Amino acid sequence: MSMADGLLNLVFQYRYGGLFASMSLGLFGLPVPDELLLTASGYLLASGRMLLGWTLLAAVGGSVVGMSASYWIGRTAGTSLVRKFGSKLGLTERRLERHERLFAKWGQVIVLIGFFIPGLRHVTSLLAGIGKRSYRSFASYATIGSFLWASVFLLIGSLLGEHWREVTGIVHRDLAWMLALAAVPLLAVLAWRFRPLKT
Repeated sequence: MSMADGLLNLVFQYRYGGLFASMSLGLFGLPVPDELLLTASGYLLASGRMLLGWTLLAAVGGSVVGMSASYWIGRTAGTSLVRKFGSKLGLTERRLERHERLFAKWGQVIVLIGFFIPGLRHVTSLLAGIGKRSYRSFASYATIGSFLWASVFLLIGSLLGEHWREVTGIVHRDLAWMLALAAVPLLAVLAWRFRPLKT
């Protein structure tokens, strides 16, 4: 049984608890098919086996818990630990430097937008911690971003119904980039609106 199938079984069997645990692992950096789990949960919503409020709470709560763990690892262990073990998670030296430049330019906005950009959301938490960004600000952006991101894929799963898994590959490969492009202007406005004011 693959990891994806095992986590899907968790969601189908334990519903909210399974979704919370799976999302925590995914945003912590493990190779968890986050969108697949959310799409499946959307199907369960449409079939009446899960409730919207609790599903969003489990998805967002799990995401923020996982991201917070990554943040504090980055903040306490620093760059050295990430450089030593990051390659196991696909975080190469070159990729780390590129994302660090993005963070230096855009700051916490990257946390918000990163949910919709494949390959970015799993490292933003580490970089925020390494850069010793304000945790309160980081958590705020992470919560808003995870809510928007989870809502999109829950909606997709609800609309697809029983066909949710047949087109999941297409959704992940193509729609993720389309959503990223479409979401950037809106997320940028939200990020500016909720930016921390300098004193």
